[in-house]
Amino acid sequence: MAANEELPPTALADLELDERIVSSLREDWGIEELFPPQAEALPYALAGRNVMMTIPTASGKSLVAYLAIIQRLLTDLEGGRALYIVPLKALASEKVKELRELAGRVGLSVGIAIGDRSGETGQIEDSDILVCTSEKLDSLLRTRTGLMERIGIVVADEFHLLHDISRGPTLEVLLSRIRHARPEAQIIALSATVGNGEEMAAWLDARLIESDWRPIQLHSGTLTGLDVRIHRIDGPEKVDWPEPRTIEGRVTKKLQAVLDDTVATSGQILIFVNSRASAQKEARELSKHVRKQLGTGSLRYDGEMAEEWDSIADRMTRREDTSVMGKSLANCIRGGLAFHHAGLSYSQRRTIEDAFRDGRLLGLVATPTLAQGVNLPARRVIVRDYRRWSSAAGGSMPVPIMEIRQMMGRAGRPQYDDSGDAWLIAKDIDEELKLVDRYLLSDPEEVTSKLANPSAIRPEEDPALLTHLLSMIATGGINDRDAVSGFFSQTFLATQMDSEMLEARLDDVIGWLATNGMITRAGESGEVLERIKNRQAVPELEDEEWQDELPAWAETSAAVPGIEISKTGHVHSTSLPPRRGPAIFGFRKASQQLAQEEILPDSAAMTYEPTALGQRVARLYLNPISGRIIHDGLAVAMDVLTGSDEIHQVSPLGLLHLASCTPDFIAMWPRKEEWDIIQAEIHNHEREFLAEPVDLDQERRMKGVLVLQSWIDESKMEELEREWNVQPGDVRSRVDLAEWLLYAMREILAEDDEMRRMDPHRHKQLVESISELHRRIRHGCKSDLLGLVTIRGVGRTRAREMVNLLSVETVLDVASLTRRDIDRLAELRGWSSKLVENVMNEANRVSRRRR
Repeated sequence: MAANEELPPTALADLELDERIVSSLREDWGIEELFPPQAEALPYALAGRNVMMTIPTASGKSLVAYLAIIQRLLTDLEGGRALYIVPLKALASEKVKELRELAGRVGLSVGIAIGDRSGETGQIEDSDILVCTSEKLDSLLRTRTGLMERIGIVVADEFHLLHDISRGPTLEVLLSRIRHARPEAQIIALSATVGNGEEMAAWLDARLIESDWRPIQLHSGTLTGLDVRIHRIDGPEKVDWPEPRTIEGRVTKKLQAVLDDTVATSGQILIFVNSRASAQKEARELSKHVRKQLGTGSLRYDGEMAEEWDSIADRMTRREDTSVMGKSLANCIRGGLAFHHAGLSYSQRRTIEDAFRDGRLLGLVATPTLAQGVNLPARRVIVRDYRRWSSAAGGSMPVPIMEIRQMMGRAGRPQYDDSGDAWLIAKDIDEELKLVDRYLLSDPEEVTSKLANPSAIRPEEDPALLTHLLSMIATGGINDRDAVSGFFSQTFLATQMDSEMLEARLDDVIGWLATNGMITRAGESGEVLERIKNRQAVPELEDEEWQDELPAWAETSAAVPGIEISKTGHVHSTSLPPRRGPAIFGFRKASQQLAQEEILPDSAAMTYEPTALGQRVARLYLNPISGRIIHDGLAVAMDVLTGSDEIHQVSPLGLLHLASCTPDFIAMWPRKEEWDIIQAEIHNHEREFLAEPVDLDQERRMKGVLVLQSWIDESKMEELEREWNVQPGDVRSRVDLAEWLLYAMREILAEDDEMRRMDPHRHKQLVESISELHRRIRHGCKSDLLGLVTIRGVGRTRAREMVNLLSVETVLDVASLTRRDIDRLAELRGWSSKLVENVMNEANRVSRRRR
């Protein structure tokens, strides 16, 4: 802020806010005045200016966005709508809850769009404020052309994640797309402290609000041995620097000593480690320590809390199919500690987050993903590891400064603590000095665009650029070469990449899309030529939102190595004799390493049209490489079913393998002892793959396939953990991906007229086979249960019990059960008369509807 500018007001009464909002803030939130960064930012936000806030965690960034949204929708944007974009589903739920508290006071509705199967559709269409993940919003904009029309204000939370290789490209293109279509829409970007805030704000044409202010003090320091030294203090005002001190305990058990020290002052602790295994090990050891203290009658740990811990643990293990990891988590909870990482199921994460937030757990040991998620502050934060393994680097690498600061910023609970402690663990004085210099005294890294891969040589190595360029041509109204350049010149990447390099990348990607059947060149347009001529002739009258300067980006994702798609779409094999079994259903494994001819760049006036396949791939939210692999695999499956291919077969496992061969599927790392088993399975199913295993990732992909095969064969989670060393979150993520890819597979096949003309009957058979497998993946069951698992309250375990006991197969069978059958079912373990009654009511309802 300039020195001669008047300081913004801090009292709520001094701001032009709806009185109902002010009352809600006072009565429900206990807020009488704004924090200094809020007070500086809010006047600009209320005036409709683009704003970027880069301030520490817990400094009130979100409230500025909430107030700007609500006040503007009540006044100058009445009848419009707001978008609140977040990176994670859990964060979306948190924001929806808070927004509904405020917006509900003034009659504004808040909806959520995160991709779950709940009733989101009506909320998407009708809500005044829509909270959504970047990926879901990107998907919606591709399929709902009218969604853009009413957008008046957009909030990008965790804006610094532009730097994230997986989420950054989508957020960047989303904001570029909104600014292109709705240049008058206001953008509010909320970011952690970054090294190049001015550059990021300039890209958005936004007022930059930077501050180190925090509502409570953060004492950042080190723990070397048992010696604590504070090296940095952030907060509303400086105080006397804390003296170095030594905590009580054993130096070989320093985390136990830190836990004891924290609990002695009625605090909670967050411990960050670099791996899932470490999180589980440390939580287990700390839990044992607490239980041992309880057994000695220590006053430090409350016996009454132990009853609460047992209650939480009992609820987590109530289900019969509780996983090995779930039982381990429950055992940790019995000692007041829990671990938190991506291997947990959603319900497990939600349970421990709620318990920690409510003060019912002493601490969490977590991987760094927690620092990017929901708001879980603690009195004390310990960062045990500042290095982690990087497959790209082939070794351990230092964790970025920005990420460490995010972890440490969780220390201190507003309204509960006067200060928070955040300590980095150092092994000796030399390491302590290095950690202090790097993580406490240095500026965070600059955010760089991840929309392009700087080292990419071929278009296949730039999958994000492929994906988003196809989307813009197919669904974004960007249909000529000049418009492509204009659009991408306004991305954040264009501020960081040489324009000629960007143009070359775009030419390569366009060539790939055309060569692989996603778009066609429709010829040069006289209208486009005239547009270019007019712009060049009268540059001083240039008034376009998007310049024709070439964009400067490169794609973030690396190519999936070793997947090859032939130009003909056929797989040739001479090593196998004709098959003896039937042609049921299957695929040909294709590759992303597609051959591409050397082509000259298109003229600026060249126009493009999406092919039917390109349109489907864009609307299905697929990577174009995945779309090509799936399309070619389905063509081979049709060859098998129509008799053109007498070598290979099609099977459920084969279709799962087709899905696994796409770059959209996340492969799984085999253990050393699994290698021979997986290779044997590859050999046994060679006919179903319809391709020779030529790539190094074949074993990783096959492990994912075998886990999914076990899932649809009704293996329990405990069995999957024991057999394949996978955790519930890992299985759930692969199941979700396979379900999506099978849906895309079915849609691509169902709408492909060329394949239908090959043989309409076989085409229908393959569509139905994929649909069956899609439902099996969703419910995790064999085919004979599909008629039962659709009944509300009946999952695969109960459905199998009903089949084994009563030999039922369909909803009508269930609706026709006799009183004796109902009584027998109610006597089963895990069932009850009430549950059976509910199942019968649902079965009767469904059967009446089907009649």
